[in-house]
Amino acid sequence: MRIGVAMDSFKGSLTSVEANRAVSRALAGHDVVEVPISDGGEGFLDAWLLTHPDAEIVTQDVMSLDGTLRTTRYGWLEAGREAVIEVAEASGLTLVDTLDPWRYSSYGTGLQIRQALERGATRITVGLGGSATVDGGKGLLEALGVRFLDSMEHVIEPFPHQLERVVRSDWSQLIPEAHHIEWRIASDVTNPLLGPMGAAAVFGPQKGLVPQDVASYEERLSAFARCFERDLTTRPGAGAAGGVGFALYQLGASYVSGIEEVIRWSNLEEKLRTADWLITGEGRFDEQSLHGKAPYGLARLAHTHGIPTLVFAGQTDLVAVPEVGIKAVFPIVSRVMTLEEAMQQAERHLTNAVSRVMSILDKNA
Repeated sequence: MRIGVAMDSFKGSLTSVEANRAVSRALAGHDVVEVPISDGGEGFLDAWLLTHPDAEIVTQDVMSLDGTLRTTRYGWLEAGREAVIEVAEASGLTLVDTLDPWRYSSYGTGLQIRQALERGATRITVGLGGSATVDGGKGLLEALGVRFLDSMEHVIEPFPHQLERVVRSDWSQLIPEAHHIEWRIASDVTNPLLGPMGAAAVFGPQKGLVPQDVASYEERLSAFARCFERDLTTRPGAGAAGGVGFALYQLGASYVSGIEEVIRWSNLEEKLRTADWLITGEGRFDEQSLHGKAPYGLARLAHTHGIPTLVFAGQTDLVAVPEVGIKAVFPIVSRVMTLEEAMQQAERHLTNAVSRVMSILDKNA
């Protein structure tokens, strides 16, 4: 059989490339086509680099999250003076052992953007997802020269973000290069900044907010948003990456689907036309996965060509999946174990799970 393998990352365990290889090991004897995948979060940069052979990796040491110096990467294509930046590189959940959304800043991502601007970028695409921050993009904007002031007109520093002190924004020192480029947001979610589907309510708990703190944090984000002349809180993806989407909208960004971008780069649709199956998956396949995340988007694409899909996930709580050609969703863990153990051995569990399923398919082929 000809099988397309397009796995999203298993956050904290496997990149898309590593997950693809784990699946392929279980497909000996089949014609396998591997395609790196990302919906805007972790792996977005690697997917771009693998599909743009003329691109280069730019490394940079930046102050990340709590002010700790980290080495980060972004992609650069000299021909079009284009930069591709992944929020998770400087502001990602995988960079820290302790979650602390009350303190963590997106400043490091802003420093990456600033360097790309100073390098002469004419287009910057920022992949949103996998961030540890819920700072409304305050840190990112500060790195580009925007100042935030308190009630005494004192400038507020980036670390910690101190959203609760912000009463005014000053754009007079925004670096000039930011005015003259094409800004693009690549995301897997369309959540607004505020409200029951916003950054605090939906993504805050994933980043360390306890349920009883969501309402108070929502108030801080709401007050922060009022410091801008334009109310862009309801734009699709404004709540992505803890509000980094909102900040980029203030700079004039347009929204693109992360998974659709990766599909276009990789020529995946053409590769799928002759496939018998698509195998995809991610760390957690849940209700959120049905709202723009990679596996669901890939299944829909495969379905348009009559190709059935199998989904493998670290965790899943979905009982029913809309009719998009997904024949089954398989959790990769086969016995009771701790989350830590499951994450440490994710590669082996994934290979074994695919092997079990393929043995059944091969017998019935």
